[in-house]
Amino acid sequence: MDGRPDNVEPPQPLAPRGMLVAIAFVAVLLSATVGFRQIDPTFRAAITVSDATVVSHGWADEQTCGACHEQAEDFWQTGHANTLIPASDPDSVRLLEFLQSSEIGTRESVQVQVLNDVVQARCTTEGVVNTAHLNWCFGSGSHARTWVSTLPDSFAASDLLEVRWTWYHSTDSFDLTPGHPQVKGHSAAGTMGLLFDSPRAWRCFACHSTRLPVIDGHISDAHIAPGVTCQRCHGPRQKHVASKGAWLGPAWVNGDRDEAVRHCAQCHRSPEETKPEEIQKDNVDIVRFQPVGLSQSACFKASQMRCTTCHNPHKPMDKQDSKGVWQCIQCHSPEHNDHVVCGADMSDNCLQCHMPAIKHDAPVSFTDHWIRVRDQSELLP
Repeated sequence: MDGRPDNVEPPQPLAPRGMLVAIAFVAVLLSATVGFRQIDPTFRAAITVSDATVVSHGWADEQTCGACHEQAEDFWQTGHANTLIPASDPDSVRLLEFLQSSEIGTRESVQVQVLNDVVQARCTTEGVVNTAHLNWCFGSGSHARTWVSTLPDSFAASDLLEVRWTWYHSTDSFDLTPGHPQVKGHSAAGTMGLLFDSPRAWRCFACHSTRLPVIDGHISDAHIAPGVTCQRCHGPRQKHVASKGAWLGPAWVNGDRDEAVRHCAQCHRSPEETKPEEIQKDNVDIVRFQPVGLSQSACFKASQMRCTTCHNPHKPMDKQDSKGVWQCIQCHSPEHNDHVVCGADMSDNCLQCHMPAIKHDAPVSFTDHWIRVRDQSELLP
């Protein structure tokens, strides 16, 4: 390491049933994964990190973290902290105001109404109007944002409807949500989006929240702690706050490299949760699951690299040098005779060739974490 404080591994802290529903996976990104995962039983047994969302007690007011921990100063600007917000949040409403005038909104006859913090989307199909009460907005906005609505099924468990219309940062406009059919359906749900059952709903919320109260499949919207914040990674800290820091307790700390990567992979997906036949260099779908590609890299296998080697989770991306050359030259410096150096004789901008942005089927690109020497035909112009 060269001593840069922003990127070294950070120190540990000093609606009625007629209203149909939605859940979104975008991008997010930063984000949660879509679909049911097939998990290798041996991997499941090896996981030692715990999911803080399922802990039922011991939570502290996270606004108190900043009183003692300088890491909290910029944290609330990060994508993780803002990856889930209420649909009535001003940032959400501001974007939704442009939906009905967007190309897709006009084409599919979409209208949005906000009254007393209640957000409704209306879609007219062949003269029939369907309405959904939008509850949540998924995604930090660095890539995209998608809206969802919660709906009880016949057993009172929480289902979700992911709406068809997603806002993309790259175009500053709305387009079709990834995975949705090009032509909207004729059912009440199909005109608005895709309906997901309660297990999948729980999975989506679990990767976008810090605390997620679930009883018999019912998600208590009023008690969700949205965003991936301090206690999602460090565990409930009420006792720590009450003791003025004297009690540290069992919280996640910087363990070995594998445990550290698995901690991030809870939401960003691990290779063990991916079918072997899908782990291919030309599979653009795995680009958005960073630990999968990273684990295949020679750089990862031959070092102690982990996610926090390049990323400081306590700082927003625009305040950290996660795309610099300084991480690479620790092992690839031309000043060291025993280092493997760039065959193209480049001394900067390593990511352009070795970790390029890969365009997905939606108007969004993701940095490919499968670090490797690439053919020029693989790179975007």
